[in-house]
Amino acid sequence: MALRINSNVAALNANRNLINSSNMLSKSMEKLSSGFRINRAADNPAGLVISEQFRAQIAGLNRAIENSEGSINMIQTAEGALTEINSLLISMRELAIHAANEGFNDVNQLAADQAEIANALKTIDRIAANTEFGTKKLLDGSKDNIATITSANTSGVTVVQSGLKSGTHSISATKTADATATLNTTSLGLSLVGNGTPTNLQEKIHNIDVLQASEVAKKESGSITIADAFSNSLVLAATADKASVDTTATVGAATVDASTAGDYSVVINYQENGESTTGDQTVTFTLVAGDTTAQAEAKFEAAITANASLQGKVETSVVSNSIRLEASNLGANYSIKTTSSSSTATADYFAFTAGSTDRGVSDNVLNFTATTASNSGATSAVTVGTGTYTSVTALNTAVNTALGTAFAKVQGDNTINDIVSTVTGTSSDKIQFATRDEGSDFKLKYNAINGDSGDLENVLKLTNDTVAISGTDALVSFNNFTNTLTSVKYAGTNNDVTLSNGTTGAANTGTIKMAVASAQTGINIGNLLLDAKAATFAVRLDAGPATAVTAGKDFVVFTADRSQSVKVNYALSSTGGTETMFNTDQSLVFQIGGSVGQTASIGLRGMAGKSLGKGLTGNLFTSLAQIDVTSVQGAQDALAIIDASIDEVSTTRGTLGSFQKNTLESNLRNLRIASQNLTASESNIRDADIAKEMSEFTKNQILVQAGTAMLAQANQIPQAVLSLFR
Repeated sequence: MALRINSNVAALNANRNLINSSNMLSKSMEKLSSGFRINRAADNPAGLVISEQFRAQIAGLNRAIENSEGSINMIQTAEGALTEINSLLISMRELAIHAANEGFNDVNQLAADQAEIANALKTIDRIAANTEFGTKKLLDGSKDNIATITSANTSGVTVVQSGLKSGTHSISATKTADATATLNTTSLGLSLVGNGTPTNLQEKIHNIDVLQASEVAKKESGSITIADAFSNSLVLAATADKASVDTTATVGAATVDASTAGDYSVVINYQENGESTTGDQTVTFTLVAGDTTAQAEAKFEAAITANASLQGKVETSVVSNSIRLEASNLGANYSIKTTSSSSTATADYFAFTAGSTDRGVSDNVLNFTATTASNSGATSAVTVGTGTYTSVTALNTAVNTALGTAFAKVQGDNTINDIVSTVTGTSSDKIQFATRDEGSDFKLKYNAINGDSGDLENVLKLTNDTVAISGTDALVSFNNFTNTLTSVKYAGTNNDVTLSNGTTGAANTGTIKMAVASAQTGINIGNLLLDAKAATFAVRLDAGPATAVTAGKDFVVFTADRSQSVKVNYALSSTGGTETMFNTDQSLVFQIGGSVGQTASIGLRGMAGKSLGKGLTGNLFTSLAQIDVTSVQGAQDALAIIDASIDEVSTTRGTLGSFQKNTLESNLRNLRIASQNLTASESNIRDADIAKEMSEFTKNQILVQAGTAMLAQANQIPQAVLSLFR
């Protein structure tokens, strides 16, 4: 080893190592005292960058956790208010059901129900207006994402819920299928015209109930007496006649003589209007010599008048030098019989054959005025064939023939009766006259003719009509709205009707075209089920992909990147088209992540009465705020509005619950996991491993001690040069 004085390389080397060891010891002490492996950028520049990024992210996550926890409280506040609104709606529904019990309620009860409903509506409006979180109103509609159709809206689209960004958007619909309908049966006399061409009908099963069957205009006779009590059949002729029995021969002399003078007795039986007979009535009178034929007839008449059972019913007359016993009235309603005839005279001045009987004759004309599909107020005489009738059936056949002559209707190549008669009655002893066509458009009126007892109307016991008798309309309920069908024709075309489920011309009224069976089948009481299928459309939002949409139902349509959406409902009468929308997004926006753009938003629709239960088809009311249960139809429509409102509130509650559970709470769990993992990662980079650092500290401490000792030794080396100078 060379000995030098000016440069002690060993000491320099020992000093250098001592400095390094001292620096390392100082860093170890810094790490041990701070607990961090990186205390300055120089410790680990790359690690520091990563660590600081982690620290910023962790801080953001922790803040987002607090945000989510606060947001959950806000959502629960809104949901709690909706719970109370739902309870009020349920109470209103009970009141509407009570009011709908029209047969039980009086005016005061209905007024009480309406008053309570009005109070509940005020409470709902108050809750909607006053529900706040801090100073932020939640249910007044000011936090909704609102899309407004700015074009003419010829396509009839309604924006149910918007998930669009603020600005202008377009939505187009192309019809892919028309609305159709099917009917489960045609047995009640109603069938679809083609597919029914349903208009404004929701896609569901609709009820069509025939509440009242169609019927003809009809008039029924009373019980007809074909054979009287004495077995005489009914006789009709052009001229009415009285029932009469003549003496067996002409009177023997101009006056009564000694041989023909004496007491005379005639036993008479009489029947009137098919009632019970008078029974045998003995009429007694005395003829004296010198009585003329006229006097003899007068005495006979006086004896009859003295009999209470025969008085006013039977009379006498002289006909061709004979004495005639006859009914007082014309017509077949009166019958007479001479049971026996006797006298105390040596020779009878006159006598009647025992058991002789006769019945009157009625005329053969009736007169009707009819309004039918082929006759408008036509009046005609109905002349029934003259002759003797032994049954109601035979009489009815003759009546039908006469009706066919008087009221003919051409049907194709055939001529039919526009008015018909039918044998009716529990004993088949009546005749019913009826139009072929059914409904109140068609009428029948029986007119008086002579007004005497010989008219055929008396045999048939028909009463004269001062006002025409109308047919019965069919009453058809379509979704609880009653349609009146006034015309059901016996034959021909144009029997189609359009049934409505609401007032004709009113907004959202639905219709279906039905063919009415002929009056031969008629419309009968029963229930029909109409399965309606609404029109379908291919709908595009901002020229995005097509979404299949059914009219009358809510569908969500997305943009091409699915970042925006809108829930729409196309009117049941829509034919499609393109519309422009302007969107104003006032939704509540929540920062639910630790980085830019990590947000979630939710719109809160208005919950006031005017915002609930809107747009129901065929309903008297346009919103919950208008309901009135003081009428039968009002109670039914109010119930439908309340049900729709309950659905809307429940859907909103479900949306809030889904947002809380699937967005906020799920994200909160994820944030906590991410914060934990990022904290662990940041700790791995920045936190000191104390055990390792302690080992380093011990090593560096020993190195410093060793370096110090070696520096001292190195500083002694130049002194060895002094030994060379001895």
